[in-house]
Amino acid sequence: MLSGMNVAGRRLDEGVSQPMTTHGRYAASDSSFAQSTGNAASKGLALIAVAVVIGFLLLWQGGVGGDSSGEVTATDDASNDDGADGASSDGSDDADAGDSSGDDSGEDPAVDDGSGDDTTSTTDTTPVTPTTRPLGEVKVAVANGVGVSGLAGQQAQLLTTAGFVTVAVNAAANTELSAVYYIDGYALEAEAVAIELGATGAVLRAATDPGALLADASQVEGFHIFVVLGSDRVLG
Repeated sequence: MLSGMNVAGRRLDEGVSQPMTTHGRYAASDSSFAQSTGNAASKGLALIAVAVVIGFLLLWQGGVGGDSSGEVTATDDASNDDGADGASSDGSDDADAGDSSGDDSGEDPAVDDGSGDDTTSTTDTTPVTPTTRPLGEVKVAVANGVGVSGLAGQQAQLLTTAGFVTVAVNAAANTELSAVYYIDGYALEAEAVAIELGATGAVLRAATDPGALLADASQVEGFHIFVVLGSDRVLG
């Protein structure tokens, strides 16, 4: 009986000497309680560290690192803007080119309708009279060398209308070639007569003996120019 009590007392003494845990249990004397506490603390620190790392990664993805999709969108927008700008510049270039190949107003170029409004294309049919003297001082004898009645008078009237002093006479003989003869100093006036009758300076001749050209030379004393109408009808 006493030995059993002693054993119980030793156990009680041994139990009292052991530290008590928070749950009212006594810690083991082999320091297993300290080891378990250290392991728990280590696990807690590891979890905290993992949480910090995860939080940092989340922050980096959301803020610092950023989402790459935003940059892609901006790039796409910029490319779209560039495309739009290119399209608009292409359109303007086409418009400018169209304006270089045609009229800016888009109207068809004016076409000459042949009405003769253009003063540069107007033709004056009035003969130019190359003369140095007033026509009223120039005397012209028109001789009929064809034998057609009234021909000399008809052509003389044309010259009278132009301003010359004229007379219609008969040629010394019928002739084929028409000519305008002139005395010395009246070459320009003779050319003016030829032009009035529809000819050119090719018919001009210097008169060496004017009286020999006419049937009656007395009718043309003091005359300066002598027109002989031939059958070639160059002078009418």
